Amino acid sequence: MNWKKFAGIGVILGLLIGLTACAAGADTKKENVQADSDNQEKIINMMEINEISSMDSGNALDGGSFIAITQVIEGLYNLDDEDNIIPGVAEKLPEISEDGLTYTVSLRKNATWSNGDPVTAHDFVYAWRRVVTPSFGSPSSFLLADIKNTSKILEGKAEPETLGVEAKDDYTLLVTLEHPVAYFTSVMTFPTLFPQNQKYVEKQGENYALDSDHLIYNGPYRLAEWKHGNQKWVYEKNDHYWNKEQSNVKAVNIQVVKDTNLAVNLFKDGQLDRAVLSGEYAKQYKKDKNYTTQLDSWVHTLELNQKKEDKATIFANKSIRQAIGLAIDREHIANTLLDNDSRAIYGLIPSEFVKNPESNEDFRKESGDIQSFDVEKAKTLWQKGLKELGEKTATLQLSASDQDENKAITEYLQYTLQENLPDLTVEISLVPEKNLLDKKQSHDFDLMLTRQGPDFQDPTTYLNTYQTEAFNNPSVYSNETYDKLLAQAQTESNQLETRWQTLIKAEHTLLEDAAVIPIYQSANTALLRDNITGMIHHLFGPPNFYGKIMLK
Repeated sequence: MNWKKFAGIGVILGLLIGLTACAAGADTKKENVQADSDNQEKIINMMEINEISSMDSGNALDGGSFIAITQVIEGLYNLDDEDNIIPGVAEKLPEISEDGLTYTVSLRKNATWSNGDPVTAHDFVYAWRRVVTPSFGSPSSFLLADIKNTSKILEGKAEPETLGVEAKDDYTLLVTLEHPVAYFTSVMTFPTLFPQNQKYVEKQGENYALDSDHLIYNGPYRLAEWKHGNQKWVYEKNDHYWNKEQSNVKAVNIQVVKDTNLAVNLFKDGQLDRAVLSGEYAKQYKKDKNYTTQLDSWVHTLELNQKKEDKATIFANKSIRQAIGLAIDREHIANTLLDNDSRAIYGLIPSEFVKNPESNEDFRKESGDIQSFDVEKAKTLWQKGLKELGEKTATLQLSASDQDENKAITEYLQYTLQENLPDLTVEISLVPEKNLLDKKQSHDFDLMLTRQGPDFQDPTTYLNTYQTEAFNNPSVYSNETYDKLLAQAQTESNQLETRWQTLIKAEHTLLEDAAVIPIYQSANTALLRDNITGMIHHLFGPPNFYGKIMLK
């Protein structure tokens, strides 16, 4: 096993499992009315667009699960409302050795599990070793790839006990890296690196994290009324949480709502306090007093599968890939079809996500527009590619999840690709997100409209996805020059400006080769009650955080 297969994917939060929504029952509405009227119990009703597939922080893979885990489990570090790293279970930011290899983390002594046990350094050692144990098979072990001996352990050449993490004492954690990593502190904010209570986990055995009755918590909330497959669950205030005063909310009722029309109606009826908007609804409610929007770091991309059933596809041809990218008017998608403050994007790294460590310049601005919209050039390259392949026509299937906005976007992509690229037929296949994930992992697609979200605050969270041996390289892309640039950047962790320029070169190599076609950077748009403050939406890691909400 090559550790690079577990390099930062940068799409892990894009693997969202969307299921049909269920409306809240009458009891929920009645409870909220009573809670507001007597001002004793502060209860809010929220929605998610994905169910929880796993509450085990060590093997969760999808965004719905990571969002839920972040509400009830706390790691060493958290993110504030501006995505600055702040202490969680740790009492302060880590002490980093001069060579950048050793992180010493001091833990607060008042953090406890919901069963009364203290949260100690041993809980992190146990959790991290569990993640890299080959027989456990964590899909997120790549996030620990930079820790000493991870590679050897995953390859079966060393025992998990040799992982570069140790409890110096109950409240001091020592982490040793293989090489300096400029962004490692931000990695420690991600749920895969959250603690687990060894005694509790092993007592539960196979039942651990299967439902809310087989979990303990050290975060702002406890999980209630959840079993695998549920479309509704509750976050109840955790009185054992060390910082419980940061929110005055007693409970957060959650229901999965996939349809925007249903979400808006539930909001109007008082059964939801936040309704996520998409499509025409985002346009319709722009002037509503409850309308909120902010730029997201989700990058919606068109993936071009280069290998299907072990055979090269039409997208193994560079001219064909470039033609697809040039034939798409991203501005039309962002400004006309969506019209919700999403932005057309011509590179893979989103705007306002990460800045040059020396000049503070935004990566997207400094790297510039790499791809473009040029119909005539698209036609020329398309015909060139078909000739090189010895083909006269092509029929391609365009796959996407069946969420609201994707219907209009895929119909536009079908129209514009067929209109601008002669003798091309595009067939649309909209499927539930879980099915799309299956197709993506098995490379059973031609074109796929999907999205990527960052696991940590560094360009490599996106760029590593397309390394030849990356665990979830969606399009089976391989480019020796690109791989070398990312390997070079890894050796430049102590040369911040040099590393930054190397990553810009890597992005240009990837996009000029049309390995992937970025389409737009989405905005997070919703209706939110104006008596709610402290709702945090992060630009990396799990996006929604309810732990600091205050209800007036």
